[in-house]
Amino acid sequence: MTMNNEKNIYGMPNMGCLIGTAYQVLLGQLTAALKQAGLKISAPEYLVLRALYSTDGMQQCEIGDLIGKDKSAICRTVAAMAKRGLVRTEPVSYKCLRVYLTDSSKEMRATIMDIACQRQEALERLCSDKELAVFNRVLHNIINQ
Repeated sequence: MTMNNEKNIYGMPNMGCLIGTAYQVLLGQLTAALKQAGLKISAPEYLVLRALYSTDGMQQCEIGDLIGKDKSAICRTVAAMAKRGLVRTEPVSYKCLRVYLTDSSKEMRATIMDIACQRQEALERLCSDKELAVFNRVLHNIINQ
């Protein structure tokens, strides 16, 4: 393969990389907004809390399926959160834990959800309504293919 061909291969748009980079940028902005509000919550912890705000007492595997994270990442995140008093766990079996919100994390809900809504609104302002509809449809197509 010549250098010219290699340049063409790497010069083509890679939508997967763009989507991944955009996701990381959005999570970074969310983490910064949470920190600015005085909350010491990482992006993965936010995702777990968001799942539990929807349905408290989910199993770790259910959380992972909902937010698209693997079992080991969820286990690490939940363990760190339990250590900091953000969640408590109860064994379902020797391999599975059920995760519950603590009073501390319940008290943060309004602030966390307000910040999440602000970030969502900021994202939506980047696109027209028509662009946003197409963008959402394309993302859903990718996810459900």
